[in-house]
Amino acid sequence: MKAGRLYCFSVFQIFGLGLQFWSWRAGWAVILGSCLGEIAYISKAALKNRKFKPCPKCGASVLRKVRICPECGHQYEKGLEEEKLLDQIEQEMERVDAMTSEEIDYNFEKVEEFVLDEVTSFDGDIKEFLDRREKGGICEIPDQRKVGRM
Repeated sequence: MKAGRLYCFSVFQIFGLGLQFWSWRAGWAVILGSCLGEIAYISKAALKNRKFKPCPKCGASVLRKVRICPECGHQYEKGLEEEKLLDQIEQEMERVDAMTSEEIDYNFEKVEEFVLDEVTSFDGDIKEFLDRREKGGICEIPDQRKVGRM
């Protein structure tokens, strides 16, 4: 946060205190306005800081959801090793291959039900829909609707 702007708000508050001797309403209006401005400025700065994180290597400000710093290439989170990833894929493929046609049909019905619920819940506000998608709200299936193994 820039101390200069906060200093200006403090100066206005002090000016408002002095202005109260001339007109108490005008003084309170200046104090209230500067307090609200200070709150708005600090809130905006705090919200901006929530979206970004500093890179420990180069100090650049990068989005929180980024795994690799675009400035220096620092990797925040290590992914799975290739062997573990391949083992996990093979296990999932074996599990899927072992499913019966009834289990596959059941899973497709559950996914279709989930998609229909999401589509019908769309009320025309595309910004809200895309924000939910960006936050992961669309892809997350609530516990009661998760596709279960039979």
